[in-house]
Amino acid sequence: MTRTALFFLQILILLLILGRGGVAFSQTPENAAPAAAADKQTILVPDIAAQAETAISRVRQLENRSRIDEVIDTAAEDIPALEREISYRVRELRQILANNSALETIRNRQKEWSDIELRATSITRDLTRAALRLDHDIQELEALAATWEATSKTAKEAGAPQVMLERVQDIRASIEKTKDKMLRDRSKLLGLQSRSAEMSARATASQESLAEASDRAVTRLFFRDSPPLWDAALWQASVNRFSDEAGANLLNQTTAAIEYLRAHKRSMALHALFFLGLCAIFFYVRSKISALCEADDNLRRSRAVYDMPLVSAMLIALLASPWFYSGPPHSVWIIVSVLGAAPMLVFARRVIDSSLYPVLYAVVGLYLADRLSAIFAPLPAVSRLIFLLDGLLLILFLGWVLRMSRRQALRPEWAVMRSGSWLALVLATIALIANIGGYARLAELMLRTVLGSAYAAIVLYALTRAGTGIIQGLLYVPPISMSGMVKRHRMLLTNRIDFWLKRIAFLAWVGLSLDISGLLRPLIDVMLAVWRASLSIGSLTLSIGQVLSAFLIVWAAILLSRLVRFVMEEEVYPNVRLDRGLPYAVSKILHYVLLLSGLVLALGLLGVDMTKLTIVAGALTVGIGFGLQNIVNNFVSGLIVLFERPIKVGDTIQIDDVIGRVQRIGIRASIVHSTTGAEVIIPNGKLIADKVTNWTLSNQLRQITVPVITKADVDVSELKKLLLDIAKENKLVVDNPPPEVLFVKRGIDAFEFELRVWTDALDSWLKVKSDLITEINEALRRNEMSGQAPMPGPGSVPDQNKL
Repeated sequence: MTRTALFFLQILILLLILGRGGVAFSQTPENAAPAAAADKQTILVPDIAAQAETAISRVRQLENRSRIDEVIDTAAEDIPALEREISYRVRELRQILANNSALETIRNRQKEWSDIELRATSITRDLTRAALRLDHDIQELEALAATWEATSKTAKEAGAPQVMLERVQDIRASIEKTKDKMLRDRSKLLGLQSRSAEMSARATASQESLAEASDRAVTRLFFRDSPPLWDAALWQASVNRFSDEAGANLLNQTTAAIEYLRAHKRSMALHALFFLGLCAIFFYVRSKISALCEADDNLRRSRAVYDMPLVSAMLIALLASPWFYSGPPHSVWIIVSVLGAAPMLVFARRVIDSSLYPVLYAVVGLYLADRLSAIFAPLPAVSRLIFLLDGLLLILFLGWVLRMSRRQALRPEWAVMRSGSWLALVLATIALIANIGGYARLAELMLRTVLGSAYAAIVLYALTRAGTGIIQGLLYVPPISMSGMVKRHRMLLTNRIDFWLKRIAFLAWVGLSLDISGLLRPLIDVMLAVWRASLSIGSLTLSIGQVLSAFLIVWAAILLSRLVRFVMEEEVYPNVRLDRGLPYAVSKILHYVLLLSGLVLALGLLGVDMTKLTIVAGALTVGIGFGLQNIVNNFVSGLIVLFERPIKVGDTIQIDDVIGRVQRIGIRASIVHSTTGAEVIIPNGKLIADKVTNWTLSNQLRQITVPVITKADVDVSELKKLLLDIAKENKLVVDNPPPEVLFVKRGIDAFEFELRVWTDALDSWLKVKSDLITEINEALRRNEMSGQAPMPGPGSVPDQNKL
């Protein structure tokens, strides 16, 4: 073959290749679609029977997983009730905006609209989650339907049996049925979702309107916002619309309360169970502590809580209502306030002095009258008249309190009420004058602040006494009473709990008073601004919040260390057999670990780079090693003493001329209580480097040697018997090891004996020796034996180096 022919053959092959590629590249999307359809996944005819069961099972799984009937039913029940409440709230909002309502009323409605928005948003979120899951399942069903549609065509073309073709058609029908059900559910979901989203939007718009009204009310608090009470037009308008608006307002609030309680049956059931549980606890504790109250004066003071189990349980259950009901209408809180007044009065009568009963009745009555006046909030004239009467009654009552406080000047509770009554009298007088002159917002704010603060003080006082009584009673009831910590420190725990409850109650009272006056939010904003204020020092930026948080972390670490050591010492160590001194070492190590952990967390919160701190610490190590050599030596020596434990707290040691009991092993030095009564501070390094005699390292026994010198003609057997009898009669001398008398040496005309005894009274060993010497000399004199037990010289410590 010539080169020309070979060349033309290569050209022909290249053209053929390009021709095929051209056909492939010239395919349009319309042509590609059938090809894709042809490549659609199909199931081979032999596998249809096995895959059919899998497909049916998967369809059932999708159907069961996509059951949203409960979501739809819940939303279909909640949305109409919420729409009715919103409709009522909108009418109420129009009245509030038109009547220049009080600042507290506006803020209360803001909270209620915020709760409505949260409820609507929650419904929308649940519906959206269900819709997304449903869309995913519908897409999966569509893919499954396409697969079995292609399988049906393939089976027909392959001439599959009729039974198999019918099986395929049943699967396709089941898929379509489930898909239709899901599409209907999705349609319902989207409709409900649209309604809930609309409610959220209305709630947001209402909150914005109330926020604007609140800003106007704050800025115009000292401007006249209503006609004066002597204006005839004000009363004429109120009389004309009193019957219609008062009745409509009362009906709307009643309807809102009924609708809310009907929609929160589960919360009501949980609240009822909570009340029954409290009743059971109070009845059980009362049966256990009735006899103990007669013998314990402290417990007797808390008996009132358990003598009224139903009243106490009702009071606590009503005060816990916010835990069970989120965002209830204002009328529900009015109901709770009225229902809670009766048990609060009954309980408070038992825990306060009888001279304070008139104060209690007056404050509760005025507060309830103020709460009930909210029914007439849309009627400005009627509401202002009620406030006028409340203000007059409050002024008369405060005058009576000031008069009584002069007679009871020596009682602390009356002294506190006297100082508070002067401030309340000034505010009530200003509120009364402002109400008459047409400054309705200012008058309502000041009067409700006084009444709300006084009522909150009484409720919190009763709640504090109830909490102290409940906890104190529980400390006497098993299994709490079985704790060693409770048995030994019951009074301490009660006092600490009472201390913290009073502080918490005071802070709660301050917060409630500020909230009622409308100053809480501005104060929180100011505190947050101060909290976020920062100061830059080089590359380090610190905020006041970070510094305070670091301080709180260190403080919390100290408190946690105290609590952990207290629990360990009272609950763990008495129940675990540990060597003497080991509990102290464990407690010290825990203390150091917790403090170090708190310090590290605090530094990390301040933004201190621990790697840089490590470098700085390494650089300072040399300087510390030279400049603070003794301190580091004593610190390390203290750790060695704690871990090795050659000396433990409670040991009797002798170092140089100091003999005493170890009281504390600190970071730098240890404290020894010497036999002379002095507190001797010994550096830890001295305990490691110097010779230390530990009299109690292995046991608490100490040998005492008493020398006895007699003439050579003494009867030795009679002398031994006499000395042993004296040793056995001493109660501080132990029997094991037994006392013994030894012949030491013989002089020219004298014998020297030693009486050796053992005692476990380490603190009294000198007294034991002195008593033995005295008794021996007296016995020798009585028995006419020539001899004596010489007394040690002044300032000397006999046998101090003997064991």
